[in-house]
Amino acid sequence: MSESTGRAEKAQFFAYLVTLAYGEKDEPTLAQVVFLSPKEGEDTRMVAKALLENAKNTAPQTPRFDWSTLKVQGSQTLNDKELTKLVDAASQGQVGVGRVSRLKLSPD
Repeated sequence: MSESTGRAEKAQFFAYLVTLAYGEKDEPTLAQVVFLSPKEGEDTRMVAKALLENAKNTAPQTPRFDWSTLKVQGSQTLNDKELTKLVDAASQGQVGVGRVSRLKLSPD
């Protein structure tokens, strides 16, 4: 029996604040969401690929987008139907990634 068998191990991940753009090309809707990745140093290209491949991942999977943190146009949230539509569009490559910023999380 290994030392870790009797205790839960903390998953190591890195958090990023990601700016998304979707909707009309001339006047896109901007939103921000937290992206959790097992990799340090994610960039826009890597996050865009993760959005396409992992938009529907849920906890405890990583990488994943924490859709509960989504804020549209600064402070608005989406209802379940709108969020499902956005996640589906993201997994089909219809949502762009504009900016990726590393978040520093402090322990509780």
